Amino acid sequence: MLYTPVRRTLLLALLAPALAACDKELEEPYQEVGGQIPTFLANGLNTTTKYATGETVSFELRFAQQTSPIREIRILQKVEPGRDSTLVQTIPYKPAYSRINRADTLIVNYVVPAGANKANVRVDAVVVADNGQSKVRSFNFRLAEPTPTISLDASTNVTAPSNAARVPGDVVRFPVRLNTGGINTAAAITTAGTLYKDIDSLITFVRVGTQPERRAARQRVPVGSGAQSGAATLVNVDVTLPTGSSGQSVVYRFEAKSRFQDKPTLPAPAGAPSIRSASVTAPAITPTTPTALAAARSATLVFTGTAGGDQAAYDLTTFTTVAASGAPEAKDVAISSIATNAVQLKALNTTKFVRTTAAVYSAATLNSIRQTYQTAAATNQVAQLDNVAVGDVVIARLRAADQYAIFTITGISRTTAGVTLTLDVKAL
Repeated sequence: MLYTPVRRTLLLALLAPALAACDKELEEPYQEVGGQIPTFLANGLNTTTKYATGETVSFELRFAQQTSPIREIRILQKVEPGRDSTLVQTIPYKPAYSRINRADTLIVNYVVPAGANKANVRVDAVVVADNGQSKVRSFNFRLAEPTPTISLDASTNVTAPSNAARVPGDVVRFPVRLNTGGINTAAAITTAGTLYKDIDSLITFVRVGTQPERRAARQRVPVGSGAQSGAATLVNVDVTLPTGSSGQSVVYRFEAKSRFQDKPTLPAPAGAPSIRSASVTAPAITPTTPTALAAARSATLVFTGTAGGDQAAYDLTTFTTVAASGAPEAKDVAISSIATNAVQLKALNTTKFVRTTAAVYSAATLNSIRQTYQTAAATNQVAQLDNVAVGDVVIARLRAADQYAIFTITGISRTTAGVTLTLDVKAL
């Protein structure tokens, strides 16, 4: 059915009151009063858990104003056990838009306040708009001692038994104690121990006689770990007494260093820190003269048949051959196999061998061969030498005692009956 003009007019007349009622039910749109609150964006606030009094801590703020302009940025701090925050900086707002961060940015250089060790410090960064509205971002850290402590236990001679007299080339071990009673982190101001800044490195210096002091070594602390620490640590520092130092005073000094951030940074990242250090000097060592070995002695080993016979074993303490029926305890070195034309030497007691070089043989002293043996890896201290050849040089530690010999293979003669091996031996 088609509507006539009269009918359309009547329909609009009937709907008009309903439409008016709906219009009254619609809420009025919100109106802004005083501008919107400023906005903090992603911020490069500090995550370090400890700083020392006087350090300069740099952090970046990223923020955006809304409809009310930003007036200033306030930096406040609260130091335990205090309850109230104090204003430490007021920074007037200056536009510094970063295209990379897509925000206004501000680098704040904040100086760490004084306080009790392990005290918690809260830092508040407050962005304030002209309308008085503000936004806050915070971070916390604890106060740590900036300077490490260092002390020494008694040194020992690693390469000689019973801490024997020291000679050039000996390895001396200094137990260095760092931050005695120190801790690396603290959960509360009442946590036991002293909270220290992380130790960066331990430096070893040496001075021989009247020569200038020089740096001998530098190592990170803890040794072999990428994670640094301020906790109490014992570091064994092994040093080799310098060549030619016999009769001269040898003095070692040890210096522990920690990083201290005291350079303002504009912009980030942080500038190179300075250091705080502590050192300790060890009592002087005056190395003695190395003990010479006797002239080389010649020895001959003869392996016959399949069992070796009476000439195949040798006593390196008496420089005599040992019969097949002799006690194994006297057989420091023996030809144990000539299979496939390869000569094998073996200790039939607790003697062990370390292969070395002709230069070591030529300059051998009791001290030098003991040093070479003791500093060799445990896997190179063996009871069996396979496929020996003319020119081989071997250090023998005799029967697990502080007794050493060095020998070189001077000849190997093979016959249908067996093998004859000659060697030159140096010992006391």
